[in-house]
Order: sequence, then structure tokens, then C-alpha cells
Amino acid sequence: MKNKKLLAMLISFMMLITLMPTIALAELPQGVPGRLDAPTLEKAELIYLERPRETEKLAAFQLQVKLPQTALDLDAKRPTGGITSIEYFAKADNGEWVELEGGGYIDDLIGEASFKVPGKSNTFYVTAYAGEYGDLTAIDLNNHTYSFKVQLHYIYHIGNQDSGYVYSDFSNILTIGKNGVSVKTTDWSMASAWASSTLQRAVDLGLLPGALKGADMTKPITREEFCQLVMQLYEVSTSQLAEPAVHNPFSDTQNQQILKAYKLGITSGTSTDTFSPGAFISREQMSGMLFRTIKVIAPSADYNTTGKKTFHDHSSISSWAVEGIKYLSNKGIFAGDNKGNFLPKHIATREAAIAVILRTYDMIPKFIVSDNKIISKTSEHLSQTRLKLPEAFPNEIPFADNTANC
Repeated sequence: MKNKKLLAMLISFMMLITLMPTIALAELPQGVPGRLDAPTLEKAELIYLERPRETEKLAAFQLQVKLPQTALDLDAKRPTGGITSIEYFAKADNGEWVELEGGGYIDDLIGEASFKVPGKSNTFYVTAYAGEYGDLTAIDLNNHTYSFKVQLHYIYHIGNQDSGYVYSDFSNILTIGKNGVSVKTTDWSMASAWASSTLQRAVDLGLLPGALKGADMTKPITREEFCQLVMQLYEVSTSQLAEPAVHNPFSDTQNQQILKAYKLGITSGTSTDTFSPGAFISREQMSGMLFRTIKVIAPSADYNTTGKKTFHDHSSISSWAVEGIKYLSNKGIFAGDNKGNFLPKHIATREAAIAVILRTYDMIPKFIVSDNKIISKTSEHLSQTRLKLPEAFPNEIPFADNTANC
């Protein structure tokens, strides 16, 4: 019996020792995000490089990669003295994904003018070598298809050690073949017909967070996803990388974007210690979170809502959400249904939420104040300046039984 107890204690001790590194790394150093935003592949083509002192040429793929502004800002700040790297992956036909040679630090791209793609912001030429990877060594664009994706990771330090890695999601997949014609796959798996152009513009502007890339955009959006959207809006609009709260007040999430929003006062969660990241977000919750985001971006703008229009279902709107809904609806960012109702407890799809974020981005120049003067102020009637909803934008949005404050 004593031997069994001793064995059980030994196993428990070994399990504890095994878990210690995980526990130690649960708290990321200040300034290190929990996830990087994903890069975007714009183009891929096969090139041949001359080998010094050799007659043969080395096959390589030249990719055009758009780096998210948040990744560039992170590499500029380099919390803990870390550095941001990029890795390239490829596959031939339906084969396995393999890592290509040529990846490295992104500051090598940023610091070399010849790597910058003319006319495209934050976009760089990168070279991924095809050699020594099975079928990829015998490149035949007429009879085979080659697919590519890239990924970022940030190496952070504690002391003098490489302490850990924080990764982005993979980029979109770019396919080349059939005489070298490249095909860019979409950054979403499914979307309504009206939403495609809106979603693509959000991607091009860097407003789509990596967590939503590849998602079904017709599905309802969660509180976590919308919080990441507003933080993407904040960081793209201000060109500033927000800092997460040092102490996490939430017991149900460690998402660094949520902790950034908490520190900025954009969200306080659904209780003193919960955020409810997986719950669907209601329209009034979206309004509250987005209204506070705009006020952080443009703190000196005019937010007076006295005399502004209300909706027929005003009495069903939570008191904390009234001001934000008034402001956003009168700015044309949010709209009600064709009966004049706001539908505060209804939920939105991911694509509808992204459309709201995009309309906010377009309106921000009208909000921003510099030296106590509004940079861009229009005197036109609201109906002339309001951004219209996309064709066939849904008025009826599914109901979610989730009424907690955001």
C-alpha cells in the first residue's frame, strides 16, 4: 500500500513539473499580443535565380505579401526585445504542406527599398525557394497546381532566453498554375451576395482580424469576434498598437485584443470577472462597444445627442445603450428596419458587423478633431451624407437571448 501511495505521489509530482512551463507562460509579457493579425498574399509567380559560379538556375517563387499594420507596429516597438518573423508554406496539387526556404525577419523586408511593391502599402516582395521539396523541385505550371500561404510569428524573451512564440493565423491561400495564372482565394468560406465587395474592402484596408479569416460570414458574430473587430478599427484608424491591460480581470478569456479594449475603456465585460467571449452579441451591445471605440479614437468630437431621432421600439433599448444608438444611427452607421425599429436585442451576422465597422471607418475623418478644430465637417443634410446600406442588406436579424451589458 505504501508503495502505491508513493507511486501516486511521484506521478502527481511529475505531472506538476510538466505543467509548470505552461503555467509560467500563460501570462504573456506586457506588450506582447496573444495573437498576431494574419498577413495577406497578393500574388505568386515562378522565377529563376542565377547561382553564383554555376550555370544552372535555382527555381523560386516570388510572393507579394501584405503585412498587417499591427505587425509592423509590433516589430517597431519590439516588447521584451523580441522580433517578428515570416514563414512560407507551399504544396503541389493535393500534396502535403511543406515549409519553403527563405523565411526570416520582417525587418529585412522593411529596411530594403527593393523589396517594397510599388503603389501598394505595407506590401513586399518575398522569395521562397522551391528546392529539395519533392514534386516542388520539378515545377510544371502547365500540368500542376501550386498553392501558397504564409504565417507570422513573434519571438519574445524573458531574460536572455528565447521564451516563446506568438503566431498569426495563416494568410489566405494563393494558387498558381495553368500557364502561371494565379488565383487568389477569398478570405472567407461563405458570404451573402451583397457582402462580397464589402468584405474584400475590409480585407484590403486591414480591418478584418485574423480570427475571422476563413470564417462563414453568414453566421452570427460573437462578443469576442466583435471586440477584435473594433480593436482592428482602432489600431488601423490611429496607426497605434494598443497595449493590453497588465492584470486580466476576466476569468473566461485571455484574448489580448479584449484586454486592449478593456484597458481603453471600450468594454467592461458582462460582469466584474466575465467577458462571455463565445456569446452572440446583440445590436445594442455592438452599438455600445462601437460608440466607446469612436470616442477613444476621436475624444474631442461632438457627441451631443440632444434632439436626435429615436426608434419606435425605444422603450426596449437598455438605458446604457440609448446614447450610443442615437449617435450611431444619426451618423448613418447603424440603421433600423423598414418599420422604424432598432431591434436592440437582435443579433447580427459577421458580415453585417463588418459592414458596420467599414461604415465607421469611412466616417472617422468627420469625427477626428485636431487642435480643437474638426478636420472635416460637412453642412449637408444627414440624408446626403449618410452611407447607404449595401444592396439587399438584411433588415430581419436573428434573435439572441443575450442582453448583458457590453
